[in-house]
Amino acid sequence: MFGFNKSSVITKVYNPLQITPNSMVEFNVGELKNKGIFKFMKVIEMNVGEKSYSRYVIYSKSENTEYVLEVFKDNNDSLETYLYSMVDTIPFDEDFLFNVAGQRYLTSPEGDEYERCYMPEEEDRIDGISGRIRVYDVQSEDVEREIRVKLWDYSRSVDGRDEYLNVEMLEDTGMFRIFVGEMIEDIFYKVYQGE
Repeated sequence: MFGFNKSSVITKVYNPLQITPNSMVEFNVGELKNKGIFKFMKVIEMNVGEKSYSRYVIYSKSENTEYVLEVFKDNNDSLETYLYSMVDTIPFDEDFLFNVAGQRYLTSPEGDEYERCYMPEEEDRIDGISGRIRVYDVQSEDVEREIRVKLWDYSRSVDGRDEYLNVEMLEDTGMFRIFVGEMIEDIFYKVYQGE
């Protein structure tokens, strides 16, 4: 009535899921199966090298927990989706930067060993891949901030499936954020666009 349309697709940042401010997502596989509907809180546009993708921060009121959906479009324009949860944050630490992040192998505090995803055959430590992110708040409809990041990706095989560990360092604060997750096929989640 007043020209205010909350159901239009978000276009201020890269949005491969084509969500609106009222969109929600539901899962029928893994730890989020039967956990209800999750609300989209933020869209984080990631530009790393020549690649653009998005991380969607989703929240469940009943679970009181945030998760991250990382979504790429592959060469066939199909969606490739990873579901992550944040497992740790570490304030900037030179020892962590030079002796943990970027090493060929990374062992979690629980003793799980992951191997670096890119250049796994290179024995020496490698620098993280540099990128830029733009954080968009779905409710306020504003880009909150733009910052540079460094990323390191690791994986390991667990019961015949791959589990991924992502280390992200925010260059403005040096804060490390560590995410663990797995790839999920788009048939195992449903995005509701909202009214």
